[in-house]
Amino acid sequence: MVRSFFDDLRRQKAFEEKRDLPIRVISHETGLSQGAILRLKNGNFERVHLSTLERLCRYFEVKSLSELIEYVPEGTEQKK
Repeated sequence: MVRSFFDDLRRQKAFEEKRDLPIRVISHETGLSQGAILRLKNGNFERVHLSTLERLCRYFEVKSLSELIEYVPEGTEQKK
């Protein structure tokens, strides 16, 4: 299973920039489709393009993929 920190990053960026950041705005500003963003946000994907991860890391100004997504082995999932 993959856990996404997208919502945390979105809230942090919205707070820092003092503006709302709905998915459609992030989509427009990154050039990614809303569907691709939602799949990553919800962890509903079988594969993801490296370019998608790169754009989101650049957008949220993170230096490691572990700040965006995390692999959680089956059976060890814990609620945040």
